[in-house]
Amino acid sequence: MPKTRLISFLGTGNYQPVRYFWPDFPDDPGVETRYVGHALAETLRADEIIVLATAKAEETHGQKLADDFRAAGLPEPKLRPIRDGKGPAELWENFRTLRQALAEAGAESIVLDITHGFRSQPFFAGAVVSFVRSLADRPADIRVVYGAFEAKDEQGRAPIWDLTAFIELVDWTQAIREFTRTGEAETLSRQAEMIGRRLAKDWNAAGRPGARPAVKEFADTLREFGGALVTVRTGALLLPRGNKPSVTRALRQALSAARADLERHIPPLAEVLDRMETDLLKPLDHDLSHLSGATGQAAMAALARLYLDLGRYAEAAAVLREGWVNLYASEPATQPGTAAFDAAQRAKAEARWRETSGNAARTIATVRNDLEHAGFNKQPLPPETIRDQLNKLIAEFAQVPPPAAEPTVPGKTYFVTRHAGAREWAAGRGIAVDEVIDHLDPGLIRPGDSVLGTLPANLAAEICARGGRYFHLSLDLPPEARGRELTAADMERFGARLEEFEVRRVTPDRDEG
Repeated sequence: MPKTRLISFLGTGNYQPVRYFWPDFPDDPGVETRYVGHALAETLRADEIIVLATAKAEETHGQKLADDFRAAGLPEPKLRPIRDGKGPAELWENFRTLRQALAEAGAESIVLDITHGFRSQPFFAGAVVSFVRSLADRPADIRVVYGAFEAKDEQGRAPIWDLTAFIELVDWTQAIREFTRTGEAETLSRQAEMIGRRLAKDWNAAGRPGARPAVKEFADTLREFGGALVTVRTGALLLPRGNKPSVTRALRQALSAARADLERHIPPLAEVLDRMETDLLKPLDHDLSHLSGATGQAAMAALARLYLDLGRYAEAAAVLREGWVNLYASEPATQPGTAAFDAAQRAKAEARWRETSGNAARTIATVRNDLEHAGFNKQPLPPETIRDQLNKLIAEFAQVPPPAAEPTVPGKTYFVTRHAGAREWAAGRGIAVDEVIDHLDPGLIRPGDSVLGTLPANLAAEICARGGRYFHLSLDLPPEARGRELTAADMERFGARLEEFEVRRVTPDRDEG
């Protein structure tokens, strides 16, 4: 299986011998030949050589080229016919021929030599390279080179110029555009990964001058950031991860480390990298350890705004909702993805938000339900309405003042039971109860309230969601005692006890806010 494939054009010119060399490698003595493809094949140790030639070019140089390669002990070049390019039909046929040569499986790297290309051949060669690389999931490393005969130095040597960066500029611009417009980072990370491998290879071949290129690390961090963005990992995007920075800050640092290598390789990248830094990363980079307070509010508003701008409406609505809940939450309840995160405190904050935020909670719930349930209702919201409502809600959230401190009113204790024996048992144990009730209305529960009893899971979950505490009256009943009225003494004998449970509804049918 060939590792390096050389693809070269052959024209009809009167090619003169010259010593072709690679300027990037000062120790390269070069190869003296009239055909730059020969110099490239020998320098690169190409395993496969494909030469594209018109009938006239093959007649003029085909046999001489084959003899030249044979004398140098190189693999025999495979000549593939192309047309003269007289009109669009012939140009498209040449396009398909070059595309096939580039796209054939087997090569780890491909070098495309356009030195002897004729008329429009060098121009469309660049278009074919971009086309092939944009369609392939894992494209081979393709380099485009040109032997500059007219640029001979004092020793009569002609440099081989690497023009790949001009092709890659288009790829980079498109990939960054995709990233900044959709948040999808895989195309850009693959582009950076490919260039990172090449720069590292060239750095090794040149004797490792200066620091090792940092583009590969940039590619890895970019992929991590993109994953966190598309899966809405809010904690990873905005908060430190143990002793590591947030993925947003890590990407800014990786971009800073790789910027010099990228700009040296493709100078115009400076402008598009600046845009990526300014539009996407900087608004999310804050010095935070939690997401409560004014700084947390600003960070969540920026993240919601980013999702809205990316056209990710469901993600924008989710971040907006959680950001609003943060205003009512303690610090541990605003640290997602950390060991300090307190789910119980989060539930209390959500209950208080639903009770006090009024129209905002209802509107967010309406939008989220419409999105999450794919418009399966009688009157799904039009897309422009969804965007308009989210835009207004984000603006409102960014400016909303923090809620007043939660009043320190002691919670009530409810004992839900219809059994006299249970009431007598509680009194005998000295359990303080504010109210004994036969049935519980969950709307009575306020943060800090406690409920005792043997309730079904859905009611227990509602109590916890409203910020209350649920204590289950547990008994170790033998089969013969089940279904009959128990006395206080019976309950003692059967190990009656109160056990606190935190119950949470995992997949509600419809979101309440």
